[in-house]
Amino acid sequence: MNKILNINLGGYAITIDDDAYEYLKSYLESIRKRFSESEGRDEIIHDIETRLGELISQNMGTRTIVMLPDVEAATEVMGKPEDFGEEPASGSGSGSGSNSGSSSGSGRAKGNATSNIRTGKRLFRDEEDTVVGGVCSGLSAYFGIQDPVWMRLIFVLLTFLSAGFWIPAYLLLWILVPPAKTAADRLAMRGEPVNVDNIAREIEDSFERLSTKVNEYGAQKKSGAGNDRSFGNAVSAGVSVLGQMFGFVVRLFAKFGIFIAAIVAVALFIALAVSWVAGIWGLFAAAPFVDYFSPYSNGLTWLGFANAFFLLGIPVIGLCLVFVRALFKVRTPGWLSGALGVFWFLNLITAVFLIGFAAKGYRQGGTMSKEIDLSGLRSDTLRVEAADLGASGESYWWFDGEDGLSIEDNQLRFKGLIDVRVRKSETGDFKCTQIIRARGTSINDAVANAAKTEFPVTVSGNALQIPTSFGIQRGQKWRGQHVRLNIDIPVGKSVIFDNKIYRYAGADLNDYAEDNDRQYISNRPEKVFRMTNRGLICSECPQFGDNDYQGNEYYEHFILEGKIDAEIRQGNDFKLKIEGPADAIQKIRTGNKLTLTTKGTSGNGTVKVYIETPVITSVYADDTGEVTIRGFEEGEASISAKGNSQIKAYIDVSSDLSITLSGKSSLELVGKGSYLDASLSDGATLEALGWRSSRVEVTASSSSKGRVYAKDDALIISDGSSEVKVEGGARIRNARYEN
Repeated sequence: MNKILNINLGGYAITIDDDAYEYLKSYLESIRKRFSESEGRDEIIHDIETRLGELISQNMGTRTIVMLPDVEAATEVMGKPEDFGEEPASGSGSGSGSNSGSSSGSGRAKGNATSNIRTGKRLFRDEEDTVVGGVCSGLSAYFGIQDPVWMRLIFVLLTFLSAGFWIPAYLLLWILVPPAKTAADRLAMRGEPVNVDNIAREIEDSFERLSTKVNEYGAQKKSGAGNDRSFGNAVSAGVSVLGQMFGFVVRLFAKFGIFIAAIVAVALFIALAVSWVAGIWGLFAAAPFVDYFSPYSNGLTWLGFANAFFLLGIPVIGLCLVFVRALFKVRTPGWLSGALGVFWFLNLITAVFLIGFAAKGYRQGGTMSKEIDLSGLRSDTLRVEAADLGASGESYWWFDGEDGLSIEDNQLRFKGLIDVRVRKSETGDFKCTQIIRARGTSINDAVANAAKTEFPVTVSGNALQIPTSFGIQRGQKWRGQHVRLNIDIPVGKSVIFDNKIYRYAGADLNDYAEDNDRQYISNRPEKVFRMTNRGLICSECPQFGDNDYQGNEYYEHFILEGKIDAEIRQGNDFKLKIEGPADAIQKIRTGNKLTLTTKGTSGNGTVKVYIETPVITSVYADDTGEVTIRGFEEGEASISAKGNSQIKAYIDVSSDLSITLSGKSSLELVGKGSYLDASLSDGATLEALGWRSSRVEVTASSSSKGRVYAKDDALIISDGSSEVKVEGGARIRNARYEN
């Protein structure tokens, strides 16, 4: 039976049993004896008592009475008396406790002998070794760096490399990290790192107490005491093992959670730092352009930059504070969260005001039109050239390439935001209209902004000279300016774009004739385009079927009619080459179907056609000459022929290949596939022994002939006059053709 005492240990009110009190008293007496000759003895003893009270309170859990194991655990952390050169503390504690303490002390002494570096358990500012607040010296102690000079040098280096980001970071740490005021704080600052073992230990202790109660319950049994004790011991051991396993799982998940929290915190900090550095360098790079694009005065412009930074940065700082408190056990000042919230709300109000003010400058749109005099032209062909503005002076480029921004001759120049359109003239004369659109606070303001845009279009002889960029004078603001030129060409007259301005002429496709074969000004520099009643047409461009014709067509269905010899090959792009009289063949294009025919044309003799295409889905030959299909691998395909057409096909089809032959037509088939479906009539001939198929189905009539290869199954439907032979070992089924 032990007595219960109420004591004050370093400011902590503790209820303690007699055994624990005696052990604690003996421990503190040994400490007092050790530091009896020190000038700061009272302060040292007070700090040690405060630290002991904190450790005991942390380890108590839900219990209200401190027992001997609690005091022993606290003194293990603080150090046994023998660690200070005194005799071991004696009390009602068992010898095992003393041995344990001695062993622990020896272990620490050994550890100190092998390493002088010990990372901190808590993060503090070290005001005893301070230059500007003690942040660097505190971080040095936390990370185990002996001399804080190295941490200070790292801070200075990072400040230069991060464009000043580490200055506000240092100030934030100065606010957040508390100073190490007491000896206990300094011990924690230089002690062992904080871990989550206390969480698991409390759970294990709970299971240990349950195990003890089970033993006590077994000891009270009067009958069958031996069996009951065995049962109690077994249950006790099982509960103890279960508690240890559960504690291990808790520690594992807790450490994993801390690891994830640390990763998130580091990622947020890196994101904030990268945003800071990118923002600073971006401001330096964009500084020459700010006056043109900012809708505000200089003061409001920089206020807007700061406002955007704080709107995005304060929430990130708030998240960082949450993780700092969780990872480093740092208590942030109570006023900090409220101050950050109020400051963020003020920035939000300011942002709403600034956005509204900026939007006002783009509220209305306006257009300014100007006619360019072309009455002096003495030619039927207008030449459009890119004008050389001859810029001089200091130049700043924001982008480099076809499109970009530059500052030249005290004006901002936009390269690429112009549009040139060629249309049919309604008056019978050449005409050029310059149209500039802009925005402003009102329609009149928008028109004024458009009128101030620098875009000098000039005429020299038969050439219309157009700048490839437009400018905004210093002191003016960008208000969404866009430049367009409308060039009207009379019917029967022509226009040429040089190789610098042609890509700006992406006119409406409706302005081109349908038979222009997709030849456009925007991809044909230095070519003559003539205006017709049907629309604009390229006079000098290769036509569809010429050797150097370029187009983006895609055809997979082909119809050949008349006196045509054709070769169709597989290729990456579509190409068409026609050998023969220019008017001997008619080309009809409908979607992805191409029809080539000599029927109804005045040409004589056979025309040779070469076709290259990525995909072939169907080929239809009507009374043609020789047609060759080569190199394709398709999923499904069909080949049809009639009249005197003669086809050779080298093709692989993974699914179904459909064949339809009539008249005197013939097909020689080489390749492989899964299924062949053939229909032969009117004396047609199919030679398909070279096409290896799993299944075939052939319908033959009217003296038709066929030879096929089938590995698994063959169905032959034939009348008496037709003959179909099957090789390959397939099961053959014959049926009578019914007309």
